[in-house]
Amino acid sequence: MKKHRGSRGIVGLEAAIVLIAFVIIAAAFSFMVVNQGLFATERGKTVIQEGLKQASTPLTVDGSIFVKTDSTGDTITDFVIPLRAFGVKYVAMWKNETVVTLKIGSKAYADIYQGVDEDYDPTSKTLDDLVTRMNTTSTAAKLFIENSNGDSTLDSFEKGYLMIHLSSSDAASVRTRIVVEIRLEKTAPLSIEFTIPETMPKSTWVLVG
Repeated sequence: MKKHRGSRGIVGLEAAIVLIAFVIIAAAFSFMVVNQGLFATERGKTVIQEGLKQASTPLTVDGSIFVKTDSTGDTITDFVIPLRAFGVKYVAMWKNETVVTLKIGSKAYADIYQGVDEDYDPTSKTLDDLVTRMNTTSTAAKLFIENSNGDSTLDSFEKGYLMIHLSSSDAASVRTRIVVEIRLEKTAPLSIEFTIPETMPKSTWVLVG
C-alpha cells in the first residue's frame, strides 16, 4: 500500500515537471510570435510609407509657365517653370539624383538637367537675366532658387525657377506640344504639359499655363 502511494507521488511530480515545461515552451513560443508580429507590423508600416513616397511627388508647380518668343513670334527657345516643395521641409535637387526629361513634338531627351546654380540669386532678376546666366547654346535645364540658403535643396520657404533653354535646332514652333518630367530619387515624377500658342507677340515672354 505504501509502495502504491509512493508511485502516485512520483507520477504527480513528473506530471508537474511536464506541465511546467509546457508552460515555459508556450511562453517562449508566445514571445516569439509577438516579437514576429511586432516586426511584421513595423516592416509593413515602412513598406506602406515607402510606397506612398514613391506614389507621390514632393514638388508642385507654383505659378505660371512663361515662354520666350523669337523675333518673328513663330518659335520659342526658352521657358521657365516655377516650383515649390510640397508637404515636406525640403526637396533634394542634386544633379546626380534628379532627372529632367524633355519631349518637344516628336523629339525627346532622356535628361537635360544641369543642377542648381547655387551661386546665383534670382531675386529681383528678370527672366532674361536667368537665360543669360545659363550661358548655353545646347538644350539644357537649370534650377535657380530664390531666397536660397546656398545648397542644392529646395526648402519649403524657397521658390525655384526651372529654366529650360532650347537649342536653335530644337526651337519649338506654334502648336507644338511640350512635355517636361521631373523625377526625383524614389518619388513619383512631376509631369508638366503645355502647347505653344498658335499666335504670339514677337521677342517677349508669353504666359502659357
